[in-house]
Amino acid sequence: MIPAIGHYIVNSGGKRLRPLLCLLIARYFGYQGDRHIPMSVVVEFIHTASLLHDDVVDSSYQRRGAPSANGVWGNQASVLVGDYLFSRSFQMMVSDGDMEMLRLMSDVTNALAEGEVLQLSRTFHLEMSEAECLEVIERKTAVLFSAAAEVGSHVSGQPANVVAKMAEYGMCLGVAFQLMDDALDYLADEETAGKPVGHDLEEGKITLPLIHAMHSDEALRKRVHSIAERDAYEEGDREWVRERVEAQGGAEYAMKRAIDYAERAKKALPDFGDVDIRNLLARLADFSAKRPY
Repeated sequence: MIPAIGHYIVNSGGKRLRPLLCLLIARYFGYQGDRHIPMSVVVEFIHTASLLHDDVVDSSYQRRGAPSANGVWGNQASVLVGDYLFSRSFQMMVSDGDMEMLRLMSDVTNALAEGEVLQLSRTFHLEMSEAECLEVIERKTAVLFSAAAEVGSHVSGQPANVVAKMAEYGMCLGVAFQLMDDALDYLADEETAGKPVGHDLEEGKITLPLIHAMHSDEALRKRVHSIAERDAYEEGDREWVRERVEAQGGAEYAMKRAIDYAERAKKALPDFGDVDIRNLLARLADFSAKRPY
């Protein structure tokens, strides 16, 4: 079952941005060894494990335009294989033998779990502020982008101040990526996005597009409050909310903030290292904030 689900996930596609960051940043600093390869696998294993668990928690049965693992094998298999990927990643880190990497990834997995619990505790939290929203994003999503960037710079032997700048790059890129994800939930269609859209509010997630739109739309706030009390959508709720958020420029505001974070990411890049890869890393930041899917 483990290789069957593993192959299913690998073959279902995905952007692979986190391991790509790890590999690119090691090469950015001229690293000639191969430690960055298994460490990039560790990063992707942890990400995949979190996706398996997320889909169970969110009762999501579609990912990347196809049935999710729990949609095919069920919730029990998804949770257990997610647990396996977490434990396998730590076996790989122990084999690597670098206590600093073990410390970093231990902190990351802890932060991911905290982010999930934080998001759960703020389900249908209608008074969610932008700062609170960004805190969830940093802990639940961006922290793994930051870790990938930190791993790539650490294995290449960079000093602590450079590793910190690369961690900042990854964190800002990760926030931009998630803000764009939140905007797409209110803008994209399912075929383009490759996953269900318009479901964030249905799952109780109060994201930045909705926060911004509710500030100036009392009818929207009342409708969202009604949905929260019912803890479910009624017919027409999804389309109505999406239209109101679009009318109030909620998604556009989130996209603007994503671009702000992408610019911060680019400014964090050191001005030494391989120029071509530096340009690639800058383009990755732009892609995260302007992607159509």
